[in-house]
Amino acid sequence: MGFLLSKLLPLLLYPLGLGLLLQLAGQGAQARGRRWGRWASAGGISLVWLMAMPLTSRQLIWGLEEQSAALTPAVVPRADAVVVLGGGLRPALAPRRGVEVAEAGDRLLTGLRLMRQGKAPLLVASGARVSFTSGDPAPPEAIWARDLAEELGLPSNRILLNPGSRTTAEEARDIGRIGRNRGWKRVLLVTSAFHMPRALATFRQRSGLSVVPVACDYQLPSRTNFGKPTAGSLAKSLLPDAEFLYLSTVALKEHIGLAAYRLKRWS
Repeated sequence: MGFLLSKLLPLLLYPLGLGLLLQLAGQGAQARGRRWGRWASAGGISLVWLMAMPLTSRQLIWGLEEQSAALTPAVVPRADAVVVLGGGLRPALAPRRGVEVAEAGDRLLTGLRLMRQGKAPLLVASGARVSFTSGDPAPPEAIWARDLAEELGLPSNRILLNPGSRTTAEEARDIGRIGRNRGWKRVLLVTSAFHMPRALATFRQRSGLSVVPVACDYQLPSRTNFGKPTAGSLAKSLLPDAEFLYLSTVALKEHIGLAAYRLKRWS
């Protein structure tokens, strides 16, 4: 129940959920003749609009991805293992004909590139099955990652599974335990750039290992490579877009998650 609540309650703090709550509260207050109702309704609409604007969303994402770019070394050193965090794959359930790569699938692909470059002898595929439905036939994500890694040519004896971790905090704890048992000193941590600040802080706090960040899955090019604004691009940047509402939510999720982890001394 605690894990379910940890997934449900933040939805009310993200722009869409909070905006709708303000709108509903405002309409209810207006129906009872309360003056503040119209301000609450306007605030809910304004919040969703603001967070759905590409101009706002880009600033939030850049704030995280620029940190990750600065943290990732230009020359990646060798390590005892490449740790690929869960997220980014879809299981081989019909009508799919095999494991499929989603938006964050760059995580596994980046891990495989590091393995081919000889950066480590082992790849750690991480991720549990996170489902709130009954009878979900999907195996833990670590299994899907292993299957796809083998399909792409990595031998099974070079893949280590961590199939029981549902969150970043659990991944840091469990992979740290695996590493200590195997005598590891250093690991390469692979995850999406927007997620790297929280993941790195958590692994350094909870794993007991030396952690080298290797960020991937950048949502945006750097500011210097984004191009110069025009009247058309500026107008488009001020209009709401569902894709950018999602990106704003992703960025806010990371900030809220990092704050929660720090309160729990997990990062």
